[in-house]
Amino acid sequence: MLLHCSRHLSLTAIAALMFSAATLPAQVLTVPSQPAQKPAAAPALTPPNPDAGVTQQAEAKVISSLESHSFAAALAAAQSILAGNPASPKANKLVGVVLLDQNKSADALPYFRKALQLSPDDPTINALLLQAYAESGDKVHRDQQVAILRRYHNDGQHPVFAQIPSFLIETIPVGDKTIQAAEFYTPSGQFHFYYRFNIFDATGRLQSFIALESDDSDQLLFARQHPKQAATGERRFSLDGYSRAADGKVAQALYMFFNGEPTYDDVRNLVIKLVQENKEPSAPAK
Repeated sequence: MLLHCSRHLSLTAIAALMFSAATLPAQVLTVPSQPAQKPAAAPALTPPNPDAGVTQQAEAKVISSLESHSFAAALAAAQSILAGNPASPKANKLVGVVLLDQNKSADALPYFRKALQLSPDDPTINALLLQAYAESGDKVHRDQQVAILRRYHNDGQHPVFAQIPSFLIETIPVGDKTIQAAEFYTPSGQFHFYYRFNIFDATGRLQSFIALESDDSDQLLFARQHPKQAATGERRFSLDGYSRAADGKVAQALYMFFNGEPTYDDVRNLVIKLVQENKEPSAPAK
């Protein structure tokens, strides 16, 4: 099955927009059958929901405009929502997502920062900040957001967020193609994927992906060739490409091995070069 790329909206943005802090339940005041010796304390008030003014209908209008690539309409709708709800984290995220979708990461950053200020315990805002920093070329703040996301994922306090296996780092335009780079919180699948770079064609269809992986079957030879590195827990990694034909047949291409884990930026640059040279794996012949 071919997936469709709607840039940030397709992976992280919708989740970030939909995930908002739940309104605290109102406390129930139990009236005693006998008069109390002291006046009963007033019930605690439920704090107002700052996102209450952002209606599903208004939000759906923005998302629909993004999906149809009507960016001007999406931005106007998002800004209208924010004008009526300036203290809403969701409204600020909404404007930021629209700008991010238009490759205006620097313009999106103030809205994500404001959203985080209004809702400091929302990891989906950090996920959007990560993308904006990465696409702005700010590696220092990008890596800080990666560390924050990993803390949220492992702290045991965010069970829904902890179920998400990976996070989007950035969207990279390369000619008429688009790469979406994602990192897994823990190595994923049979071959232990660490990073996955989805490659979309000009129509937004997923045509292939390239992964940094560390297959267990490669470790025995690595340990023999590099016993000191293996003894410290290092592993052999490889860069592999995958594509699937309509009939389900999978093509795989092995590009290179690494002794020890390469950095994200090293892998990113290699993937961009492979895509520029049209060396991503093609679907197998029927």
